[in-house]
Order: sequence, then structure tokens, then C-alpha cells
Amino acid sequence: EFHTELELLPADQIQSNVYIRHPLSLEQYLMEGNYNKIFLAKGNVPAESYNFFIDILLETVRDEIATCLEKAYRKISAHEATRMLNLPNQTTIKDYGSKKNWTLGRDNYYTFGVEEKKSEEALPSTELIEQVIEYARELEMIV
Repeated sequence: EFHTELELLPADQIQSNVYIRHPLSLEQYLMEGNYNKIFLAKGNVPAESYNFFIDILLETVRDEIATCLEKAYRKISAHEATRMLNLPNQTTIKDYGSKKNWTLGRDNYYTFGVEEKKSEEALPSTELIEQVIEYARELEMIV
């Protein structure tokens, strides 16, 4: 609905109205994956009422980054996690890490709960071979 309403507005109003331009910029940053600019956008909201929505967006982005960290790294330093999650200080990362059930070691590195890979079910190879041979016979009859 948002984009439908935008199409009804004149182009100069879209570019000049800060209340429209700000959400459009946020959308562009999300589409580009430019999360740093989303964190920076909190500092220049056009109205105080935007902060409620920006805070929700920032928490969602932070959670997505954290999920990627868990998949990409076996462990990461608290300092680096603080930087990547755009958190203000070490205390905040400790609170965030405990919320996500991350383990902080003595070396000041977070380790993530390693997910055990489920053993894959054995392929029914005999059945598969029989089906392939049967298909080959049927193809041979067709030709």
C-alpha cells in the first residue's frame, strides 16, 4: 500500500518532503544491506515519533546480524561483536549476549551453541537403482 500511495504523489513532493524521504531512504538501505546507514539514520529522524519505529527496526536488524554471526563464526571477540552489532559498549554486548544465550569465555570471546547436524537418512539406493533401470528399459522400448 505504501508504494501505491507513493505513486499518487508528485515526484517533487516525494523528494522534498522529509517525512516521506526518510522512510524511503531506510527502505533503500535495507534493500542494499547497508545496515550501518540504518544505525546512523536514528540520529536524523524527522520527528520524535519516528524513534519508536526506528528502535524496532534497529533491534530487528541487530538480531539478523547476530543470526549471521552465529552461522559465520565459531567464536568472536566481544569487542568485534560490539562493533558488528553497533552496540555502544561492552556492558551492552554482555546483556545482548546473555539474551541470545551466547557463552562468554575467559578469553573474552563469545562462542555460540553449536548445532548438531542431524544424521541424514540413508538413501534407498537399491530402490533408486531399480527405478532408474526400469526407466531405462521403458525408454528403450519407446525408442
